Amino acid sequence: MTKQDKKTAPNKAISKIEANSHKESVTAETKEYLSLLARLKTHISTAQYRTVKAINTELVELYWNIGHEILAQQKLSGWGNNVYGRIADDLRSEMGSARGFSRRNLTYMCQFARMWPEFLFAHPLDAQISWTLHKVLLDNFGEDQIKYLWYLKEACQNGWSRRYLEAQIHLRLHERTGKAISNFSDVVEASDAQAISQIIKDPYIFDFLTIDKGIKERQLEEALLSDIQKLLLELGTGFSFYGRQKSLIVGDEEFFLDLIFYHHVLRRFVVIELKAGKFKPEYAGKMNFYLNAVDSILRVGDDKESVGIILCSDHHDTTATLALARIQSPIAVSTWKSIEGVNPEDKADLEELEDVRQKLIERVNRRLPEMREAQKRK
Repeated sequence: MTKQDKKTAPNKAISKIEANSHKESVTAETKEYLSLLARLKTHISTAQYRTVKAINTELVELYWNIGHEILAQQKLSGWGNNVYGRIADDLRSEMGSARGFSRRNLTYMCQFARMWPEFLFAHPLDAQISWTLHKVLLDNFGEDQIKYLWYLKEACQNGWSRRYLEAQIHLRLHERTGKAISNFSDVVEASDAQAISQIIKDPYIFDFLTIDKGIKERQLEEALLSDIQKLLLELGTGFSFYGRQKSLIVGDEEFFLDLIFYHHVLRRFVVIELKAGKFKPEYAGKMNFYLNAVDSILRVGDDKESVGIILCSDHHDTTATLALARIQSPIAVSTWKSIEGVNPEDKADLEELEDVRQKLIERVNRRLPEMREAQKRK
């Protein structure tokens, strides 16, 4: 190598590094690179989820087997529940750790096995939520299989945390879901009627609202939309916001819908009319017209018939039932409550629920870029 070559070699190396750096910078800005990064993150997240799910399934199955074994031996030997403490002490001594095998947790295991003798075969959902959530369900519904399974399914499908599950139990979600007055059974097929009923509550609890008496419909609408994410969380899984004061031209007139959503599971538009006061029969006819207009103007492809929810501060069951009779569009009449309309003893749970909701919103926001990129690829 000549002296000139030796002098120019470092410069060439530096230039090469700078070129590579520039190349990396350009690469990082391309759609192809961002798409690759999004795919890799999806693979990693999927693998992590499967790992956690597999570990969780194994743990729940282990705890069920332990409870089953203890119950079987108790029955054969006539032992009392004091044996749980002895087993816990011996497991700690033999296994070197008491984590997960305390007397209290062994009691839960036995309760779990007693409640579900064949749970792994009859109720596969049991192995899809954490043991912590099972303990919450055992505390609340240890003798009620129907309610246990109802909340088990909801927690599983919606990815509820412990605190969110506890709050929904205390707010009696099972009593609010599917309880609205409706004409679904008269105007749609039985399977659809059941599915639609399960996405509608009565009452809706808008715990994030602080409103004065005498509020007007437009003020209520603005208050709800001031935090659309919290509104969507209360509406439930599957709802996507489509528009506010949506304009529809029918004939030579313009009509405006208060709120319109699209439910991605049911493949239907959902129109919500907000009323600050008590339900009136004429609301049903107006909603029927709106739904016909939506189906005529907005409905496309495999969209199913649109659904209406008339959301009032109060209603009389008989009046609502008669108002919906002979109307062919699927409509429900429901009520709403702000935090002022909730029992004082429930407010602490609502505050806790709000904290959980905020965490859910933050998690969704963190995933928005990835979700948008995935949508573009479709």
